[in-house]
Order: sequence, then structure tokens, then C-alpha cells
Amino acid sequence: MNEDLEIRFLGQSGFLLKTPNYAVLIDPRDKTAGKHDGDILYCTHYHSDHTGGVDVFLKRNPDALFICNEQVADRYEQWQDQIRTVEDGEHLTEGDLHFIFTKMRHGLFSGVENYGVEIQFDTFKFGHCGDAKEFGAFAGRALDVLAVPISGVFAASPTKVYDTLEKFDPFPSVIVPMHWLVRRPGSFCKNFHKRFPAQRCVIPEDGEILPI
Repeated sequence: MNEDLEIRFLGQSGFLLKTPNYAVLIDPRDKTAGKHDGDILYCTHYHSDHTGGVDVFLKRNPDALFICNEQVADRYEQWQDQIRTVEDGEHLTEGDLHFIFTKMRHGLFSGVENYGVEIQFDTFKFGHCGDAKEFGAFAGRALDVLAVPISGVFAASPTKVYDTLEKFDPFPSVIVPMHWLVRRPGSFCKNFHKRFPAQRCVIPEDGEILPI
């Protein structure tokens, strides 16, 4: 793993990635999650549990870049000067970070545009699925860390996650369950290890830096 990269879990689907030169906030669920200093904000889709900290973050960081799809941008026109919209399959480089955006079907709401993201720093790759029901597009990406939703209904179920991961080659170095709602992440990782005994499943506490 890259010692110059820090990944902090912020609850629900939120993460804060820090390199020596950049900080990227992903899917801040509420105002507390938005109270961080950073250079880039990315929201996978427009639902409030993924955008609740947008206003707080952008007020705190007036020079930050807000990356999102058109559906999200339409709901945040007041920040249009900071918004950079992206499309499915697009690549974007900002400083020492490279982003790849991939449309992934939302679990319950078919009309919601949900874009998973792969963030590359040096040789390190972090994948985030948003509320994806299907995330097989990440297979073959050689991800170091993959954050996957496990709630079911609104996103992939645990069984769906396991079945999809069977197709991954190479397998991600670390799997991080997120967006678990009523699910128990401990049970998810226990059953994960039954299916993949040689692989790592990490359950972070809110605010904790991932032990990767």
C-alpha cells in the first residue's frame, strides 16, 4: 500500500482521501461529513445521504472543485462556478490524482444516475461504487481498495457482492463494506471470509483511517 495516501471513513458512503498535495471528499452524508478541508468533492449521485455535506464543504473550501454528473449538477446550480460535470467512461486528472468514472445502475431507483469512481494515486487504486446494484465493471481494474454497498434494495445485497467479487481477477487487496443501513457489517465480513478465506474485509468506524 502507498504510505503517502490516507483514506478516512466518514460514515454511510463517505470517505476522505488525502495525498501530500490533495484531499478528496466523496459522498458526504451530512453537514458533519462536509466539515473538512479539501480540494475536490465528488458525489456519485444526488441522493441526500450522499450530498448532505456539499454546501458546508464548498462554503468552507471556496476554491475546491466539485465533480459530479449532470443530475447532481442540476441540483447545485448555486455552485456552478466550481462544478465540473463528467460522463460515463470519462477520465480526469487533477494534480497527482487520476479519476475514471463508470455508470453503475442504482439499486432501487432506475432513473438515478449513479457513477462509481476509480481514483488512482501513483500505483494505488481506490474504487467506490456509490449505490450500485451492479459493479462488475470494476472487475479487472486491479484495485487496492474497493468500497462496496451492502444494504440490498437501494444497492447491492451481500450475496450480490459476493457473487460479483467471484468474477474479479485480480481480487481487490481490501474490501470495505459501506452503506449497510440495517445490515450488519460484521456478519458481512464473516460470510465474506467463508467465501474468500485468503482475502481482507475491513470494517472502519466513523472517522477512522482505514488500516490498509
